[in-house]
Amino acid sequence: MNTSGSCTLCGLPVLMPTNPAENLFCCNGCKMVYTMLMESDQCKDSTDFKETLLYKQCVAAGVIPDPLKKEPASGVTFSKENREAFSGNTENLLALNFHILHMWCPACAWVIENALTQSSGVIKACCNFSSDRGNVLYDPVKTSPDKIFHTIEKLGYSSASPDEKPQKNTREFIRLFVTLFLTMNVMMLSWALYSGFFIELSTRSVQMLAWPVFLMASVVVFYGGYPIHKRTITGIKSGRPGMETLISTGSFSAYFYSLFHLSIGSIHLYFDAASMLVLLILIGKMLEQSAKARIAQGLWSFFSLVPQKVRICTELFPRGRYVSIKQLSKGDTFQAEQGEILAADGIVTKGNAVIDESSITGEAKPVRVTPTDKVKSGTKIISGAIQVNAVKVGEESILGRMLFIMENSLSVKTAQTQRFETLLKFFVPSVMGLSLFTFFFWMINGLSSYEAFNRGISVLVISCPCALGIAIPLALVAGVSAAGKKGILVRDFEAFEKIEGLDTIVFDKTGTLTTAKLEVLGMDTAPDFSSKKAWQIVCAMEQGSDHFIANAIRAFKVAQNITSVDLENVRYQSNGISGLLQGETYLFGSMEFAKKERSRTPSFVSPSRQGAQVISTVFLSMNDTIVAAVHLGDSMKTGVKALVSDLKEAGFTSFLISGDAPKTTMDAGSFVHIPAEHTHGGLLPHEKADFIKALKQSGKKIAMVGDGINDAPAMAQSDIAVAVHSGLNPGEGVAAITLMQETPVQLLDFITLSKRVNSKVRQNLIFALVYNLISIPLAASGLLNPIIAASAMLLSSLSVTFNTLLLVKRESKNKP
Repeated sequence: MNTSGSCTLCGLPVLMPTNPAENLFCCNGCKMVYTMLMESDQCKDSTDFKETLLYKQCVAAGVIPDPLKKEPASGVTFSKENREAFSGNTENLLALNFHILHMWCPACAWVIENALTQSSGVIKACCNFSSDRGNVLYDPVKTSPDKIFHTIEKLGYSSASPDEKPQKNTREFIRLFVTLFLTMNVMMLSWALYSGFFIELSTRSVQMLAWPVFLMASVVVFYGGYPIHKRTITGIKSGRPGMETLISTGSFSAYFYSLFHLSIGSIHLYFDAASMLVLLILIGKMLEQSAKARIAQGLWSFFSLVPQKVRICTELFPRGRYVSIKQLSKGDTFQAEQGEILAADGIVTKGNAVIDESSITGEAKPVRVTPTDKVKSGTKIISGAIQVNAVKVGEESILGRMLFIMENSLSVKTAQTQRFETLLKFFVPSVMGLSLFTFFFWMINGLSSYEAFNRGISVLVISCPCALGIAIPLALVAGVSAAGKKGILVRDFEAFEKIEGLDTIVFDKTGTLTTAKLEVLGMDTAPDFSSKKAWQIVCAMEQGSDHFIANAIRAFKVAQNITSVDLENVRYQSNGISGLLQGETYLFGSMEFAKKERSRTPSFVSPSRQGAQVISTVFLSMNDTIVAAVHLGDSMKTGVKALVSDLKEAGFTSFLISGDAPKTTMDAGSFVHIPAEHTHGGLLPHEKADFIKALKQSGKKIAMVGDGINDAPAMAQSDIAVAVHSGLNPGEGVAAITLMQETPVQLLDFITLSKRVNSKVRQNLIFALVYNLISIPLAASGLLNPIIAASAMLLSSLSVTFNTLLLVKRESKNKP
């Protein structure tokens, strides 16, 4: 029988033959390279062939896979125990993300995590009840995705790959229909039996009513309740009993108690209670799953953005040929037309199109792209057709990074959630103990056995931990989904919680409040010279230049639709450009170049540009007289002035810090109305971090908003780090959230959303706790029977779910 091993050279898994040789190889290429290495002179001087220069050259050339470039997906970290449990190299591990169907409460997630972690080859497992998603890190030599899915199915759950949307289960629908039909008949006949408490029924009449009830209830309890009982067994085996344990115990207790009374001819039968328990659970969970699916619907919109096919253009197929998305590589050219989703980040090489970027940035305004423009993966073409040269593909693209971050954020549990999960481990055993105590207490105090039994079962059924378990994570998943629709990428679930008590916002200047790009800020002209004519001359002069200032002016020309004039004798020099127009000599460049006779800057030239940093001023002269001055620099982003004003009205204090000169920083702060004492320039990255630290020591709770690059130390020092997407990989660095519209104006949207999410968490927790505090004493006192208790239990978890759904509906109405 063949077993698994690994290639001696590259470490990839291979099948081991019946009579294994000393060394194993995954292909003839590895075998040939290994032979060359062992026969080389370099190996004679080294005990490890991987230390030889030849091996390193093969790795650099791509002949041998580089183990240092292999990273375990999903950002999973390895504990000491996991490392010791894995005998191979962690570089050979693989990650698997998947959907899990039919989880009914957080205990289901605990059971699956525990079972997967204990299975062979699985190093780490994580399961999230609220998002119905799971991920594992596994050794491909010891296990496979099929084996992992089989382990989940043995527990009574179903699984599906991330790109496969779960389908409705026909079998479960049939189970629900049969249970409903039989339970209705059980209830109808049970009412006839109950008449025996008021009128005398013959023994034959009782048997004619009781035996059909028994048979139908048996089908309901064992067939209809099969999924519940199966999860009960797996939960007990794993040491994590959940809601199913309480329901199974309650339904079986009522069933066998009734069976005993049936055998002695008594009419104290509770087959109806056992049947209704099962039916109510099936109906309630169906409604809850439907609502939960609507809550997570926004997440599906992200995971469905990844196209499965792409049209790659080659010499044989210049208009493209459809292939699997997995075949797309960096440097390939692919075609995308109306209605299609872009498969990679890239640069347009041919064609024109109007693109909807709302799925990535949240910005509803379409964007027109032409050759040389950059495009983002996951965006949709509204009209037109383009060919794109792929720059970043797969997990390296913007969409890939977004999905990677969302997968990780959904699999991470907040500290608050973990505390409640620890509490819930002891909840079910405590409830079962309380139920037994209730039964014996009332028996000792003179109640009949069936009345004491009723109260014990009511306590067992009504004390469901579901509402408590889903109160926090379900609201957080709804928050992540709503934030994604607004173009806000949440990397850390705790970002919502950290907004509470926030009172100070610290902005970086360059790249956050400003564009961090050289742009034309404006032009000053002499009173007797037309600004339109000046722009026409300047644009004509820069038409053929490759200088960085010329690029900015040409972009301004296109944006403003400026028409050029025909110049004569245009000459390009190191510090300027000269040309003739209608016999007049025009010079455009530095002051020294434009005006031969040195003089002061003309009075009409004003360098102030609404808080923007003027990096360069270029002068235009006519016959040695300055007639215009073009200012270029780093302009302020649209909406930042209103943002600071809105934050002030909301009670936040704003600060501005920058590495730029204090004067430049002060101008920017003045423009957005940040007080001078709150504006600090000339700070190095470590000095920014010290500034944040000092503010925290003064008792402030701080959010640091930066571009996520050189602001990393200050962002790490803050209470919550907010990155403004800068065109690099979103979420890089220490940011808890990333604003994908490349502007900080989205910050206020996230603060508002966080307050609503936190409000839902509090509402859910208060309701769940109050429900248990009130319902358990009522059940123990006999004011509730098992059927009413089951209904109340389901209403508690449904109330939490539908309360969270209100948040989703509200945010969907507020889409940008």
